Amino acid sequence: MSERFELNFKNKEVRIWFYLVIPTFIVGSIFILYGEQKYQSIPMLLLVIACTIFYTWRFYYRKKQKKEGKSSS
Repeated sequence: MSERFELNFKNKEVRIWFYLVIPTFIVGSIFILYGEQKYQSIPMLLLVIACTIFYTWRFYYRKKQKKEGKSSS
Protein backbone atom coordinates (compact mmCIF):
# COMPACT_ATOMS: atom_id res chain seq x y z
CA MET A 1 0.00 0.00 0.00
CA SER A 2 2.54 2.48 -1.12
CA GLU A 3 0.18 5.01 -2.64
CA ARG A 4 -3.25 6.22 -1.55
CA PHE A 5 -6.32 5.82 -3.70
CA GLU A 6 -8.64 8.82 -3.98
CA LEU A 7 -12.28 7.93 -4.52
CA ASN A 8 -13.48 11.09 -6.26
CA PHE A 9 -14.10 12.23 -9.81
CA LYS A 10 -10.76 14.02 -10.01
CA ASN A 11 -9.22 10.55 -10.23
CA LYS A 12 -9.23 9.40 -13.86
CA GLU A 13 -9.57 5.71 -12.91
CA VAL A 14 -12.77 6.41 -10.94
CA ARG A 15 -14.27 8.39 -13.83
CA ILE A 16 -13.54 5.64 -16.37
CA TRP A 17 -14.95 3.01 -13.99
CA PHE A 18 -18.23 4.92 -13.67
CA TYR A 19 -18.37 5.62 -17.42
CA LEU A 20 -18.19 1.89 -18.06
CA VAL A 21 -20.18 0.44 -15.16
CA ILE A 22 -23.23 2.72 -15.10
CA PRO A 23 -24.17 2.17 -18.78
CA THR A 24 -23.38 -1.55 -18.48
CA PHE A 25 -25.60 -1.80 -15.40
CA ILE A 26 -28.45 0.02 -17.15
CA VAL A 27 -28.25 -2.13 -20.29
CA GLY A 28 -27.91 -5.29 -18.21
CA SER A 29 -30.95 -4.34 -16.13
CA ILE A 30 -32.98 -3.77 -19.28
CA PHE A 31 -31.96 -7.22 -20.56
CA ILE A 32 -32.94 -8.81 -17.24
CA LEU A 33 -36.30 -7.05 -17.03
CA TYR A 34 -37.41 -7.21 -20.65
CA GLY A 35 -35.31 -9.99 -22.16
CA GLU A 36 -36.38 -13.53 -22.73
CA GLN A 37 -35.25 -16.34 -20.45
CA LYS A 38 -32.72 -17.68 -22.97
CA TYR A 39 -30.87 -14.31 -23.02
CA GLN A 40 -30.26 -14.05 -19.25
CA SER A 41 -26.52 -14.62 -19.67
CA ILE A 42 -26.10 -11.40 -21.69
CA PRO A 43 -25.95 -9.05 -18.63
CA MET A 44 -23.15 -11.12 -17.09
CA LEU A 45 -21.31 -11.18 -20.41
CA LEU A 46 -21.63 -7.39 -20.68
CA LEU A 47 -20.26 -6.95 -17.18
CA VAL A 48 -17.30 -9.25 -17.90
CA ILE A 49 -16.52 -7.34 -21.10
CA ALA A 50 -16.74 -3.97 -19.31
CA CYS A 51 -14.46 -5.14 -16.50
CA THR A 52 -11.98 -6.61 -18.98
CA ILE A 53 -11.87 -3.32 -20.90
CA PHE A 54 -11.45 -1.31 -17.70
CA TYR A 55 -8.65 -3.42 -16.23
CA THR A 56 -6.83 -3.60 -19.56
CA TRP A 57 -7.00 0.18 -19.85
CA ARG A 58 -5.92 0.52 -16.18
CA PHE A 59 -2.90 -1.72 -16.73
CA TYR A 60 -1.66 0.42 -19.63
CA TYR A 61 -2.54 3.67 -17.85
CA ARG A 62 -0.56 2.75 -14.74
CA LYS A 63 2.33 1.49 -16.87
CA LYS A 64 2.36 4.88 -18.61
CA GLN A 65 2.20 6.68 -15.23
CA LYS A 66 5.19 4.73 -13.92
CA LYS A 67 7.14 5.40 -17.11
CA GLU A 68 6.43 9.15 -16.87
CA GLY A 69 7.36 9.12 -13.16
CA LYS A 70 10.71 7.49 -13.82
CA SER A 71 11.57 9.80 -16.70
CA SER A 72 10.75 12.96 -14.69
CA SER A 73 12.82 11.86 -11.67
